Amino acid sequence: MDKIKVGVLGCGVIANSTYIPGISFIDKAELVAVCDLVPERAHETADRWDVPKTYTDTDAFLADPDVQLVVNLTEIQTHYRTNMAALQAGKHVYTEKTMTVTAEEATNVIDEAQTRGLKLGAAAATMLSPVNILAKELIQSGAIGRLCYVTGRHSHFGAADFDGWTTDPSWFFKPGAGPMLDMGVYALHTYTGIVGPVKKIACMSGISVPVRTVRSGPMAGQEIAVELDDNSQILMDFGDATFGFLEATYCQKAARGPRVSFYGDEGVLTINDRSDPHPISLFRDERGKGGYQEWTEQEIADSANWNLSMGVAHLIDCILDPNKPVVITGEHARHVIELINKSYQAAREGRTVDIETTF
Repeated sequence: MDKIKVGVLGCGVIANSTYIPGISFIDKAELVAVCDLVPERAHETADRWDVPKTYTDTDAFLADPDVQLVVNLTEIQTHYRTNMAALQAGKHVYTEKTMTVTAEEATNVIDEAQTRGLKLGAAAATMLSPVNILAKELIQSGAIGRLCYVTGRHSHFGAADFDGWTTDPSWFFKPGAGPMLDMGVYALHTYTGIVGPVKKIACMSGISVPVRTVRSGPMAGQEIAVELDDNSQILMDFGDATFGFLEATYCQKAARGPRVSFYGDEGVLTINDRSDPHPISLFRDERGKGGYQEWTEQEIADSANWNLSMGVAHLIDCILDPNKPVVITGEHARHVIELINKSYQAAREGRTVDIETTF
């Protein structure tokens, strides 16, 4: 077997803009089916990408023996049910973030995959990015000395504000979604992938913009009531007096400067916005060694070519080679899911909360 037959579940914006185009460039992938509960969306996607099979019923899609790997691109609130159903149908699963809404659900998905001997890959696949891989190598090699703290942002103004939106964005503002599950999840995967698991968490969180107006698409001009926090500021304790801060909001129209900054006792490393031609900047204070204080830019080949579908390519490699370890594990995703839920708990209760999972 030199190819894996892939079925995409969910034919919305992310499927058509990112995942299906990305899958088409994976040599070891063959896209054989798409499924969406909205018939027009399913058929338009199949026609656009020349996919041989189209489904509008999830059970029928999962019963297709040709589908070996399900790429789950449904709404966050449905991920637990659809991931479990795919595994129970004997399919390998790559799931968009977040894998589930709760850590308990995540454990059930992990256990189901292990029991059935199936591969499970979970977004966000940030630790497959060559930028993050190099950043981790530099920090672990002592490039900035002892890591003291990390700060960053992963925010925008919410899906209702997007131009060119083609579906209903209201679900982003309902329980089970929101900026932490939609946006903060990327940074939390990066932070923990580079620094390690979080021990304790605290948070300030609330609704800052209670009504949003949809800018484009079929709901253009309609107002959406925001039903959960759209502005969360998270403080993390990694242990050994190493801390982290993250802003995860739908309250950011624009931003400048690095996306993530790591501060050590001998220097600073920044992961810059993707528009920056230099993805990593490194500052070293060499004065105590007879040198200078200076910034250097780290060159990374193909750093701009990383995209979300890289997670699918990686999982396919792991399916074809059982000895290849999955980097984007369900256990890592579960830890991040717990961080998100415990952040909300910490904000509600006005205290620091212990984290129970690791990876």
